[in-house]
Amino acid sequence: MGLSSPTPQQLAVESWTMYSIGMAIILLRMYSRKLVLGSWKNFQLEDYIMMLDACIYTILMAAINVSGRTATNLLEPGQLETLTPEDIETRIYGSKIVILLEQAMLITTWLTKACMLLLYHRLSQRLPHRRIIHAIAAYVVLGFIGVELAWFLSCRPFNGYWALPVPDPQCATYQHYSITQATFNISSDLMMLAVGLPLLLKAKVDLRKKALLVGMFGLGVFVVLAAVLNKYFNFSNPLTTVYMLWYIRESSTAIYIANIPLLWPLVRRTFKAGRFAEPGSNSYGTAGQSHKRVTGVGGSASHEMSTRRSRGKAGESVLDRSWVSHSQSAGSEERIVHDGPLEIDKRVSFTIEEGERGEGEGATEAERYGRPPAPGEGEYKASVVSGLPRGMV
Repeated sequence: MGLSSPTPQQLAVESWTMYSIGMAIILLRMYSRKLVLGSWKNFQLEDYIMMLDACIYTILMAAINVSGRTATNLLEPGQLETLTPEDIETRIYGSKIVILLEQAMLITTWLTKACMLLLYHRLSQRLPHRRIIHAIAAYVVLGFIGVELAWFLSCRPFNGYWALPVPDPQCATYQHYSITQATFNISSDLMMLAVGLPLLLKAKVDLRKKALLVGMFGLGVFVVLAAVLNKYFNFSNPLTTVYMLWYIRESSTAIYIANIPLLWPLVRRTFKAGRFAEPGSNSYGTAGQSHKRVTGVGGSASHEMSTRRSRGKAGESVLDRSWVSHSQSAGSEERIVHDGPLEIDKRVSFTIEEGERGEGEGATEAERYGRPPAPGEGEYKASVVSGLPRGMV
């Protein structure tokens, strides 16, 4: 006995409940990012991608609820002859809504992957996983192109997607498109989980925080399971809308995963939870220290700058920049960019010395949260001594 389609009420309750949770998490993420970056104007690429993702996610949930109440051009054998002109018009409209639904699901899924990959990119800045993440990102981009090609080429002419009768069964069943989409979607999710697993195993945090990481990894496994099940029900019960329930679960859970890790600064400030990894240690290896010394020759100026950290009431870092000495001639120009790393606009020659950070050193907190380096994340000393440029030494 085949499964029956969920009622419009069931779709509405599940979709809007999970949507409300997802949008609340997105809004909290944006506020958390504002706390980290200092201003809404400092938002970065992944923040704008998530804003677009939220818009497409909204369209997806609306389309699911409309499509759940409307028939399409997918018919049982002999059913076409029984349809009235009004039924045909309704099914044409329903078929167009399915096009919107499928594209919204595809774009939401891939935008969420993009946000996760950008987060991975920041996490891996000092880890050996960066090339792997770049390769996965390239695979995700090629996968999106491949899925869209399958969409536009599987049903010809394109208006067959809402025609009655259909010129090709693929215009109603979407089987070729669905197989292509499942292949790239599930395989890329598994790749991303495979990269995340070593980070989880190496994390040097207490049991409570480790449990949080395990929970996040478990949600990632659920996203893969939901992707498998929505295609299973799509193929095994093509005349029902059961697959829509799994569209809701897959897209919503992926939204949760992509945003929850960026809520920690807000949690830390609200509940005085402290850093996710204790100061003086890193999340992915043993404790280590670093020291950099930079010397340069050029122009006629001599400067020395140090960056240090003081602890605030809520465990926040407060930047204290101190100029020890400063003299500048007309032919020499230097500047400090307060919203980013130290920049010296000068033709100079540098000698750089850096101590060992310790085995397994991971990304700094600034790199993990995608903001300019916070104070105290390393001690830096820079000096520029007068002399002529001599090239790199």
